Amino acid sequence: MLHARQLTPTGTVIGGRYEIGTLVSRTTSAEVWRGHDQILDRTVAIKVVRDGDTPTGAGRLAVTGAVAVYDILVHEDFTVVVSEWVDAWPLDRILEQAVTLRPDDVVDIVDGAAGILDGAHNLGVPHGAVRPSNILLGDNGSVHLTDFRGRVDGSGQLDVTSDVAGLGRVLAELLSRCDPVSIPPHLVDLTRRLESGDPSQLPTLLEFRLTLRHPGGVTGGRQTSRWLIAIAALIATIAVASAASRILYGSDDGPEGAEAPLSGVEPGPSPSHPPGSPPPGPL
Repeated sequence: MLHARQLTPTGTVIGGRYEIGTLVSRTTSAEVWRGHDQILDRTVAIKVVRDGDTPTGAGRLAVTGAVAVYDILVHEDFTVVVSEWVDAWPLDRILEQAVTLRPDDVVDIVDGAAGILDGAHNLGVPHGAVRPSNILLGDNGSVHLTDFRGRVDGSGQLDVTSDVAGLGRVLAELLSRCDPVSIPPHLVDLTRRLESGDPSQLPTLLEFRLTLRHPGGVTGGRQTSRWLIAIAALIATIAVASAASRILYGSDDGPEGAEAPLSGVEPGPSPSHPPGSPPPGPL
């Protein structure tokens, strides 16, 4: 029997081509499924939206790292957004593991998202919802951005202040996971500026990126990529637990209070070791 909170049953074919497969995320307003495009024979992400904004902006983008929107349909009064499937971990799920970060990890993640936003802004598309759940981290250290809202203000002008402010909130949250002694002064100053609440203190996206990569500051690079692989391995245990729950309890939810499956991701290898050290075995 279909679970009371589930909007769409497994096996449903939407629009005559998109087959619902495995549920990977559920909120009160939407479900995200791994699905299959029967016409083009490719894996896709299928988001069934009950209410709220529909993320359509990436349909106009050709920016590396911006998760592409392929199609938008209506199915049984729900909006359905079909997009690129990315093998990556949502940042909010990584943060749920109470990890300790390094400043260079933080800079690589935030600057990766800022670079995608820069490309989108150059094409006239704001994001509108920059937050950890919309930042995806690949096992190879790549950064992706999903759920572009793609709207301009009423005057038709591109307003990117909400995107810069969103990056500031992500930066502050990630730095809160670092040893305070390890945080360089320029990142502390940038965070204070962004949290001041004074619009005149809000930097442009270019200024934000230049300050983030302050000369003599953190360097990032290969070690961060190795750390991300380790974190992805850690999160894989959640996917294993979810699979066991489906077997034992016959649903994606398991017993009352169980963790929901991962959002828009593929399970990685098995875990793990402390962040900041390379994973075992050759890379």
